[in-house]
Amino acid sequence: MTSERHAASEATDRLPGPIARVRRSKRDARNWYDAFSRWYGAVADPFEAPARTSGLELLAPEPGERVLDVGCGTGTALVAIARDVGPTGTAVGTDLADGMCRASRRALAGAGLERGVVIAGDGASLPFADDAFDAVFASFVLELFDTPEIPAVLAEWRRVLAPDGRLCIVSLSRSGFGPTTWFYERVHDLLPTAVDCRPIYATETLREAGFRVLETRHETVWRLPAEIVLCRPR
Repeated sequence: MTSERHAASEATDRLPGPIARVRRSKRDARNWYDAFSRWYGAVADPFEAPARTSGLELLAPEPGERVLDVGCGTGTALVAIARDVGPTGTAVGTDLADGMCRASRRALAGAGLERGVVIAGDGASLPFADDAFDAVFASFVLELFDTPEIPAVLAEWRRVLAPDGRLCIVSLSRSGFGPTTWFYERVHDLLPTAVDCRPIYATETLREAGFRVLETRHETVWRLPAEIVLCRPR
């Protein structure tokens, strides 16, 4: 364990600078995604789809499993998860914005998946018991939380995860820092509510939070690097 922490610390020391802060309130975020929910599927989903699909492949939900989709948005991933876990499993989605929750419920109903459940809530304070899920999925969600909040958010996701469960994170990545990332971060600084999904160091952050990384994949979203990370609690 000590050697793993030492290696993680050395890797963090080599990262290209600090991640940007999230300077919009959760109330602003909720209102923004409520208003954006009717267009999100058409505007953002096509760009996010390859990385999200890769994340679902890594997570590989199995029949009978209990799977939580944090920040389920318009329900694209939640529908896929509900199909994978089958009638003996449980697929639960949660989102901060009521508009996104309604969109997810419509997606489940449209797919004929009544076993899927959507609950409005904050991903930093989940309304579920300890060890409630076999797997947790979060696509373009972790980077919405401000930097000081991320360790507590991951501790909360770990709390609801079974000891032998798995977590899959899909996130914009700062590890491939370059001109496009630099420009995107400047826009994020100018429009912190509309452009709140900023790049982070997903793999290193998960290791520091006490997860054992099993596999990392790399994709591109809006010409920005993205990480897809599968891990388990140590």
